[in-house]
Amino acid sequence: MGSEGEAPGWVLVLTSVLAIIIAVLGFVGNLLTILALPYSTRLRNAATWFVVNLAVVEGLFCVTILPMSAAHLFSLYIRGEKLFSSEGCSVFVFLRYVIIQTELLSIAAIAVNRCLLIAVPRVYPKIFTTPKTIATIVMIWVVSAALMLIPLLEIYGEFTYNVKTKECDFGDSKKTGGNGPRKLFLALGFLLPCGVIIASYSYIFYKARQSSAKVDQARSQSLLKGSINSSSEVRPTRPADGLRKRDIRIARTIGVIFLAFIICCTPVSIAHYFDSKFHNPTLLLLLHPLYWAQYCINVFIYVLMNNQYRDAYVNYISRWWPNFKELTTRKFKWREERTSYDSQRQTRAATPNSTVRFATRKESKSSIRMPQSPVVGVAIKKPSLETSPESVGTSL
Repeated sequence: MGSEGEAPGWVLVLTSVLAIIIAVLGFVGNLLTILALPYSTRLRNAATWFVVNLAVVEGLFCVTILPMSAAHLFSLYIRGEKLFSSEGCSVFVFLRYVIIQTELLSIAAIAVNRCLLIAVPRVYPKIFTTPKTIATIVMIWVVSAALMLIPLLEIYGEFTYNVKTKECDFGDSKKTGGNGPRKLFLALGFLLPCGVIIASYSYIFYKARQSSAKVDQARSQSLLKGSINSSSEVRPTRPADGLRKRDIRIARTIGVIFLAFIICCTPVSIAHYFDSKFHNPTLLLLLHPLYWAQYCINVFIYVLMNNQYRDAYVNYISRWWPNFKELTTRKFKWREERTSYDSQRQTRAATPNSTVRFATRKESKSSIRMPQSPVVGVAIKKPSLETSPESVGTSL
């Protein structure tokens, strides 16, 4: 058991072990996302590159921040001393907050990407070209690093070791502004992106509901006029404003990821905010695994909510494990989703071209006229079954 005002030993050990488990799961899941999504040719678009960037951010957190956090907790348990020096602590906090900031800005970029696709579908391809998408991703990293350089260089605020909470974080001394820097960077780095995300998704789901209402109204009018039959049945098509089921599905998936981010971050943020009044180191440490869980659950959200992403995972794993697709089909009833592009391609392939149709029509006309020939004594020569392929090709 720890001394008064400190977390007991079992809490330190449990939190550090959970940090290692989450780090392993998060690294494997995010690495699979980085490799599998670009491997699928039909997913190579701007939204996918933002999702891949999000996986890079979360994978980086799992291979840097979580192992160092676990090592620090073990150091507190075994030696009763912190792991980092003053400079090392500042660099650790800088790296942690850059990754957190980049994660939130990446989610905001995906939300804006989906919003613009629906709001201005004709201009969207010009906005999110491949070079502009890459430039946006680079800008996200640059802005995140530049924002956190301010406290790192002690221009406003500082990163230091908090003896009370036993972790590296913002300094609360009056010399560096007390709690002011933490609140300012919370507003700029957290609340502002969250506002953009909420506004974007509010517009997306408003347009989705509006589009659904228009489709239902069109079907009702067609039914009243009695114009619906087997050949002219109203099918859900892509409306003029850019809404597609696939777009809504991606937006819904990222929306759930943002919701998971809020659920994981809010408890530990509240505990930090009220720590000066209600100091409870045990509760604060036990809330950290919940916060870290966001870095390993995204792959499960992708699999459960987005069939295209799930198919990308299955197809990529099947590249190295040939029986994996058959196993998932048999055990989980996962069948690869057929896109409209695939169905159109199969339809076009099954439709005979103009040359074949002309030859078929000509042959059918000649076969109808042949029995009506007035010439007597002229035998109609039937094609031999032993005709060579070359002669058949010449006659066609």
